[in-house]
Amino acid sequence: MTEKSNMQGVSLEALGEVLDRFGADRTRWPAPVRRDFAGLIARDPEAKARLREAEALDRLLDLAPEPEIDTRALASRIVAAARAEAQAVPQPRARVAWASFDRRAVEAQWPAAGLLAASLVIGAFFGLNGAFDAAVSPLVTAASYETEIDSGRIAFDSGATDMFEEDLL
Repeated sequence: MTEKSNMQGVSLEALGEVLDRFGADRTRWPAPVRRDFAGLIARDPEAKARLREAEALDRLLDLAPEPEIDTRALASRIVAAARAEAQAVPQPRARVAWASFDRRAVEAQWPAAGLLAASLVIGAFFGLNGAFDAAVSPLVTAASYETEIDSGRIAFDSGATDMFEEDLL
């Protein structure tokens, strides 16, 4: 099979793939595919012949009787296969693990808990004291184009930093 292409890059080979995938009914083709192949089908006699062959195949397939499927038998086969597979997999035995109280493990975590509590107290103190505003205000004015930015708003509102965070990067 030789591949002929027109100026838009669509080919008879690609038309064959489209016909195999979507059939001859062009309403089932995606709109860009319909648009791309319309010129090829209108101009090329071999493309018209392939479209007629695909239409004939679609008509033949439409005449074929629908296969009769017994859904009850199919469902029972699926359930039987699932049960057989479940029985083939070994079931783990239930184990109960009792947690033992280890005093040394608890004592090892006290320093970390103490540091976390201290940082919470210090952060709350500086946040409520206003010392944070005095420390952040020069940074905010240096990083922003406007000098009338409320540093408290920036500290407590994550959306307020959008206006100048790209400049910091």
